[in-house]
Amino acid sequence: MSAPYVSIKRLVDNSLAAMLSAVEIYNKPQMTYRDEVTVMLIVNAWELALKAALRQTNRSIFYKKERGERHRSIGIDDALGRMNANTLWPPEVDGAAVTANVKALAEYRDRAIHLYNAHGLGAVVYPFLQQNVLNYRDFVLAKFKKDLAESMTWQLLPLGATPPADAVQFMRVNKDAAMVAEVEEFINELRSLMDDTQASGGDMGRVATIYDIHMQSQKKMTSADLVVAVSPTADGRIAIRKTDPNQTHPFSATELLKKVNEKRKGRPITSYDHQAMC
Repeated sequence: MSAPYVSIKRLVDNSLAAMLSAVEIYNKPQMTYRDEVTVMLIVNAWELALKAALRQTNRSIFYKKERGERHRSIGIDDALGRMNANTLWPPEVDGAAVTANVKALAEYRDRAIHLYNAHGLGAVVYPFLQQNVLNYRDFVLAKFKKDLAESMTWQLLPLGATPPADAVQFMRVNKDAAMVAEVEEFINELRSLMDDTQASGGDMGRVATIYDIHMQSQKKMTSADLVVAVSPTADGRIAIRKTDPNQTHPFSATELLKKVNEKRKGRPITSYDHQAMC
């Protein structure tokens, strides 16, 4: 029996619905199991979108059918593998880096589904989640001409008991040896994915990035930013590194425009252009 018909439109529509649900759930003020549900929906959104991209080029999204069994569609890892093997990523998206980002979240999802994650790992995946939404928006827009931004508002009210960590430097780990091992194992998985991407020349800004509330890229993370403190005396808080804006953003608008125009050709960028982009 031939493989069943698959609607590309329904795959894309369901993918967008899953991603929008993930963003909505993550931004709820009261939500238990927030990180786990968000990551599950995001990975599901990517799996559906990747299957749609494969079908768009008439490639199969099913495993080889065995006699007496029903057709089984491929999972997220195989979908990513087929995208990379057939060079199907749009030029606007670094496939290797996006693959590392999605796999990092898939690793977190698998741990949550089959058992549970150590307390506090949500802080580790947060930069991956932030970048993932932007990666997804660029991918779906390039492949299917669907803009995620048209279906959501960016006017969010940034309230919280604690500000997000600028970079994950230290994290308290439960004194229990098994919990320490679990956290270290998860961090090592993330660092391995990031190291492989960096070694292959991938765009690290597509893997994990910290953004401020204006969605301006503040820091491209590398695996060196993921460091775990396993000291039994850790006080249970994530260390937040404060930065001096005069050091991180040393140029005035006039100086910035001058430096940009020195590096480009064509019409000079003006202060009006700068304000329009902002």
